[in-house]
Amino acid sequence: MGRPARGARLVLAAAAIIAAAVVSLPLRDCLVVRTGCAKTAALFPLGREDPAFIISWRHSVTREPCAEYYRRAEGGRIALYRTVFKGLGAGLPFGDEGGRVSIQDGAIVIDGMERTLPRIVLAALPLTEHRLQAGRREAAVLSLLDGEHVAVFTIEKKSLARIAMAMAGLR
Repeated sequence: MGRPARGARLVLAAAAIIAAAVVSLPLRDCLVVRTGCAKTAALFPLGREDPAFIISWRHSVTREPCAEYYRRAEGGRIALYRTVFKGLGAGLPFGDEGGRVSIQDGAIVIDGMERTLPRIVLAALPLTEHRLQAGRREAAVLSLLDGEHVAVFTIEKKSLARIAMAMAGLR
């Protein structure tokens, strides 16, 4: 057997070992952001110890900052567990929301809500300045949507290889 054939077999064997390793990598919870047309816009790996993320925005009427705190719930659902806002206005909590209500630094805080959702759908507009924070990453939601204005957030299991490809800009 000549050197080229032996070298080719070694390369194929190495590629097979690498492929097997990639396929067997553990899955990790990710916040997946899609456009309204179902195009994957971004992946945000969630922390193992704290699989939480925050969606913040400026209220379109009161112009005050608002934030909702979410984490992974059973079955890949999303749990809203905390909200922080100033003032009252359309779309802001005002009734029996469950949880504990307090005032902190001039904001109304509701902790312990535990509402679960299969997904979050929002209209991101320049006026509302929606931002997403997951782990150490933060982004303006509009900047992720490639000219669209509807964002759909889900939590899904993704391989480390898929996460690395998405973070490198390869969809």
